[in-house]
Amino acid sequence: MADELVVGTVTAAEQQPGARAPALLLTLDLGTYGTEQAVVQAGGHDADALVGTQLVCRREDDGAVVVAARSHEKGDVPLRPDVDVEPGTLVG
Repeated sequence: MADELVVGTVTAAEQQPGARAPALLLTLDLGTYGTEQAVVQAGGHDADALVGTQLVCRREDDGAVVVAARSHEKGDVPLRPDVDVEPGTLVG
């Protein structure tokens, strides 16, 4: 079902060449929902440091989108659970 919020674990992160602004291409393990890719603004994020972290994602018909708070000072700040949970865990 599209438009569900789930937790995804970042399994790979790399610079996204050709993007208008510095961006990272993330590969996300969404558990039983499979693996998806999502692009996020690089901001102050180190690609290697993101690998293994969990982020809240919105499942859409054409992939996944990382949910972020939009801070004037810090840019996009991806939302994360406080503790690790199983990939694909629904956010309610």
